[in-house]
Amino acid sequence: MFWLSACQKKEEGKQAAATQTTQKLVTLDNLQRAYGAELKRSLWYDRFAKQAMKENLGDIAVLFRALSRSEKVHAEAEARLLRSKGVEPVAPAIDSIPPGKAKQYLKMSLSNENLEQNLYVADTATAQQEHFAEAAEWFRRALESDARHGRLLKKAIEQGTNFARLPYLMCPECGYIVGSDKLEECPVCKTKKDKFQKI
Repeated sequence: MFWLSACQKKEEGKQAAATQTTQKLVTLDNLQRAYGAELKRSLWYDRFAKQAMKENLGDIAVLFRALSRSEKVHAEAEARLLRSKGVEPVAPAIDSIPPGKAKQYLKMSLSNENLEQNLYVADTATAQQEHFAEAAEWFRRALESDARHGRLLKKAIEQGTNFARLPYLMCPECGYIVGSDKLEECPVCKTKKDKFQKI
């Protein structure tokens, strides 16, 4: 009887360990997917900025450059988390961008940011279930940062040619784009104002 109970507990322990390993792979896969998506968007935003400059839309170009820098910060954070678990991040294949105008790229960018926010909600929940606290916290930060991207893009679309350039500053820890120098700290990760980078 004791022997059966001990064997059963041992088997249950193995199953729990296997389940935990499988679950952890889900968060690692989510980090890898996010890493690839952030790198792609960083490159795309850089190209969109060049297109905006060709159209003499300097304010829109600056917004796209700010978004590109922010996405790069996100990709670097996700790469660090992957490496902390012994996984080397894989560079994504960069899809070609369909030819278009800056205003079309604004709408495309907003759609992509909204999609990414939905994914980050699910990613945060998964990381919490797997007790991968660092990843859960990162996904929360990325979600809030991308929500800010969405608000900036939406404003640019709504205002059109009346869109005014903001004094963009960026938090180097989470990539949050600050549109005012009046904030004393990042609203997402509490990094102090003196660490903000000007864009």
